[in-house]
Amino acid sequence: MAVQKSRKSRSRRDMRRSHHHMDVAELSIDSTTGEKHRRHHLTKDGFYRGRQLFKVSQDD
Repeated sequence: MAVQKSRKSRSRRDMRRSHHHMDVAELSIDSTTGEKHRRHHLTKDGFYRGRQLFKVSQDD
């Protein structure tokens, strides 16, 4: 079993984790409505890839 010889410093640990940050969510524009939405997600109007999958009620 592998056992490290000496402890990793905070600096080396943090340098290794430098790529673990969160990325900004990519946005797309729906071809039918022109609405911005997260990729691979529905728009607020219920459209996905140009087709309306759900009817969204407009409650005021």
